[in-house]
Amino acid sequence: MLKQIVTLETISGEERLYHYTKCGGVQGILAGRSFRATRSDFLNDTNEMQYILSVVRPVIREAKQEEWQRLLLEQAVDTAREIRKRAYYITAFSTEADSITLWAEFGDQTGYNIGFDSRRLLERIEKERAISYHGFVVYSAKRQFELLWELLYCRIPAALGLSFEEIMERGAEDRGDILFQKLCRNLKKALEVYALFFKQEEFAAECEYRLVFSEKEDREVFFREKDGFLLPYIWVNTAGGKTKFPIRSITVAPKNHVDLAREGMKLYVEKMGYEVEVGLSRIKLRY
Repeated sequence: MLKQIVTLETISGEERLYHYTKCGGVQGILAGRSFRATRSDFLNDTNEMQYILSVVRPVIREAKQEEWQRLLLEQAVDTAREIRKRAYYITAFSTEADSITLWAEFGDQTGYNIGFDSRRLLERIEKERAISYHGFVVYSAKRQFELLWELLYCRIPAALGLSFEEIMERGAEDRGDILFQKLCRNLKKALEVYALFFKQEEFAAECEYRLVFSEKEDREVFFREKDGFLLPYIWVNTAGGKTKFPIRSITVAPKNHVDLAREGMKLYVEKMGYEVEVGLSRIKLRY
């Protein structure tokens, strides 16, 4: 039922996905045929997993009765608490091929980005490790409101076979009502998914596309040091690491325009068995 009520925009098979990283990250991806997925509560935006509350509150205020609003807000707050207890792992890509924002944030302006064939990348990963969710991050506050409004007032009630008003009247009379409980459960599940894909508008320049993996008991979690703290992650590979990634391009960052940066990478990708274009960023920086 969750797929019926949650709307995630996914990439078309013709588009490329770009992963910005440092030189060591390129080596890890090409040599290990794998990449890291970072635990969601350790991402660069410290507020994003709780941001969903600020979006859903005005949607709930659209409910006609204050009692209904109170009941629904309890569910939203419970969801925010439960998200803290869950572990999702995220790998971030972008549809931007040459972004100064992403160079500065992830490549330190001396890194690289790797362009992937999106359709083949997703297919390869799915063969090895199930992707729980994937899609574009939603930055527009207006669009976020629309998605949650449609979820609460249209999609969930339609799936349950009654109007929103009818379900809420039953819930106000008896919180144990089965349809009201189903509405609450589906609302919480959907909010948890949207929390993974909603970010503040200030991050819109990232044009992010996310792959989300749920925590599994048999999945080994690793740790790496970053800025003085330990960051948990899992490895994601294709076909047990035996199949090469569908890489279409590698781009050298703006502040790395020395001949050795490009030529060294060209030799490296050839050694690793890849025939891909290694180009320079079109952005010119003096320092």
